[in-house]
Amino acid sequence: MKNQQIKNLKRCAIVVCLSLMINSCENPLEKVNENDLYGKITLDISVELTVNEFRGRKSEVLIDDFQIDVWTVGGELYQSFARFADMPSEIPLESGNYYVSAHSPNDMSVAFDNPFYYGESDIFSINYEEQKVISITPFLSNCMVTVVYQQSILDNFIDYTTMVTSTEGALIFGKEETRSGYFPPIPLDIEATLSFENPDGTPATKTLSGSIPDPKPQTLYQVTIDASLATGSGTLSIQVDETLFSELVSISEGSTSTVEGPIGYGDLIITEIMYNPAAVSDTEGEWFEVFNTSSEQIDLFQLVIKKGMDVQHTVNEHILINPQEFFVLARHVNATIVSGYIYGTGLTLTNSGDDLILANYGDDGTNGSTICSVDYGLTGFPDGNGASINLNPDSFDVNLAKAGVSWCLPTSSFDTGDLGTPGTMNDICN
Repeated sequence: MKNQQIKNLKRCAIVVCLSLMINSCENPLEKVNENDLYGKITLDISVELTVNEFRGRKSEVLIDDFQIDVWTVGGELYQSFARFADMPSEIPLESGNYYVSAHSPNDMSVAFDNPFYYGESDIFSINYEEQKVISITPFLSNCMVTVVYQQSILDNFIDYTTMVTSTEGALIFGKEETRSGYFPPIPLDIEATLSFENPDGTPATKTLSGSIPDPKPQTLYQVTIDASLATGSGTLSIQVDETLFSELVSISEGSTSTVEGPIGYGDLIITEIMYNPAAVSDTEGEWFEVFNTSSEQIDLFQLVIKKGMDVQHTVNEHILINPQEFFVLARHVNATIVSGYIYGTGLTLTNSGDDLILANYGDDGTNGSTICSVDYGLTGFPDGNGASINLNPDSFDVNLAKAGVSWCLPTSSFDTGDLGTPGTMNDICN
């Protein structure tokens, strides 16, 4: 595996500490020349990690079996130890620049019960009689997949298997398979084959399919297979485990369900903004509306709402918005009787205009990719006093929504008496 690719993967909470102690040495390894200045490396590796998986199963990391490699900054392997437990207590090291890697003894091949961990230290310099402590954080580099068959499958089908395939290999999850399959974090295709008998006794099969186009390392994907002998429908939900991010994929007959990672640019757009209500105060009456333009269900969990570059609020609930569906986010429950999400008083919609931005969470809430933005203070935007500003239904596009000419004042009133169409189709701009 290429080191740079591994570096880009997310880290799991494993802490590996390496203490480098630089002293004199009478018996250096063959690699060290007698006239070189050198020291000794002492490695103290400790880790506390248990990955809790579904069904109560656990996967524990055994640091004693980790392979430890010392590299020069030029990428040359300086010293290697197959097992941490078998390493000598002190290792001579020439003065110079290095980094150290640690990884579990397996590789990241497609297999059941095959967690692979890898981490590298930062580059460090060792000089004569110098002491340093170097930290490595190995992480779970795989993604995991489990398959659950609902009771409808058990009751109606004679046999059933699910194949999960990547370009690196495939695993088949049979009727009794409860283990986790481990895969490199590359696109996965899912195909479930369900066998049954027709009323006349002839054999028949049904095939359900789905995909995980952008699986993430240290993420467990639970694929739920649900179908009956009548036509069903597909669903998609996301769940966060206490110690591992977990996404649930549900596949039902007649559907192809796709798990998305971050919300794509323009898949969610802002379609209406009430920043200056008249019937109620601003502190109670402000709201804005979003619309799912995609063909997939979107979960608003950890959606970041910004004004300009400043994070104002992060959605802390799992809220599913169906394709082509509107949803209202409001400052107070009195804003409208339309059921929605209350973001509270921390976010205000300035009457003179603001750059309202929706973004993905990213690593810490500040660096996620932008989903959509509307700067309603720009020239051409209508003045919403006692009325929302309303995106023309013909302009339901992330780029068209940036232009003031795409917006107008609505003509319909809603429950407070102000003008607007929260949660429903916008009025057409004339």
